[in-house]
Amino acid sequence: MGSRAVLAVALTAGLGLGSPATAASALPPQPAGVAFPTLGWSEGQPAAGVDHGTLETAVAKLFLPVGRGGVPDTRALLVVQGGRIVLERYAASFGRASRFRSWSMAKSVTQCLTGILVREGRLALDAPAPVPEWQRPGDPRAQLTLRHLLHMTTGLDNADGGDEGNSFAAQLLFGERAKDSAAFATRVDLAHELGTHWDYSTGTSQILSGIIGRSVGGGREGVRAFAERELAQPLGIDSLVLEFDAAETLMGGAYVWASARDWARLGLLYLRDGRWDGRRVLPEGWVDFTRTPAPAVNNGTYGAHFWISGTPSADQFSPFDTDGGFHMGGNAGQFVVIVPDRDLVVVRLGEMHASTWPELNAQLAELIEAFPAHTGTAP
Repeated sequence: MGSRAVLAVALTAGLGLGSPATAASALPPQPAGVAFPTLGWSEGQPAAGVDHGTLETAVAKLFLPVGRGGVPDTRALLVVQGGRIVLERYAASFGRASRFRSWSMAKSVTQCLTGILVREGRLALDAPAPVPEWQRPGDPRAQLTLRHLLHMTTGLDNADGGDEGNSFAAQLLFGERAKDSAAFATRVDLAHELGTHWDYSTGTSQILSGIIGRSVGGGREGVRAFAERELAQPLGIDSLVLEFDAAETLMGGAYVWASARDWARLGLLYLRDGRWDGRRVLPEGWVDFTRTPAPAVNNGTYGAHFWISGTPSADQFSPFDTDGGFHMGGNAGQFVVIVPDRDLVVVRLGEMHASTWPELNAQLAELIEAFPAHTGTAP
């Protein structure tokens, strides 16, 4: 094991992250001579070896389904290869200045803000999660940790499943209970032994959002200032909009807005192992933690608030195979896909009025396959 790998193991162990994922692809460095896009994106043509025919076909397919209003379902498509934008396309009436809603990609932004607080020492992955409602003597929820929350293995009875119109997630995001989303998500009992069962849960992300708010302080303006200072400004993001409920809790399970270029910046941060232009934004080892499967018998495709390549369990969402990639994902086909093997970030934003998940997955996989394997050299 080289000295860099030894140092990574030592630092991640010190933060309680565990060893880096052994099966995941190595994260590529920013190519020499390609600046981080803090002040503006470098642009260029796809590198040699790209299958242009396959790429053009995949792009055409992505913009083909047209839904309400005569607008293509795909509103924005952007590809970053080797740190440069090599493809960027928008539907009519959309462009670089357009902000796009995250839906559940917000969960990955919440994970990012949590990681920054871990780096700063204000939170710890394996300490009891600082949730006041769980601290009564004898409450088994007092043993829940940030790791359980990020992995969605809490065992709490707040999963997204059930009748769509009256599901826990629908109640959490709409109506009276949305006024204090973290409280609604927190005041539930355990349905499974903690740490053993995976359940997709927007409520879990709202519990994390409450933890972020209490750690930062200052209500919504405190969280906005923290996100601007520690995330947006270092990366050159100028379009980020965070939404909050009436209790001033970040709606970190569903409601973040940003331009396609700024979503790509967030993807590039994870592709570059949480470092940005010489500055460590996320803790050493955080990205490997992000893309390692959550340890539950019914999980194969979920890491730490990111989806990952793998074999899904019987009741689990089946994402496309991205050669060891991982991605932010949201309702209506929001994607920020990170593919280390190809040094790629792929952003797809829009709707799914006429599209389906299987065809969208296939089209994105086809686009990714058009790019060659990363060789470690600049494009």
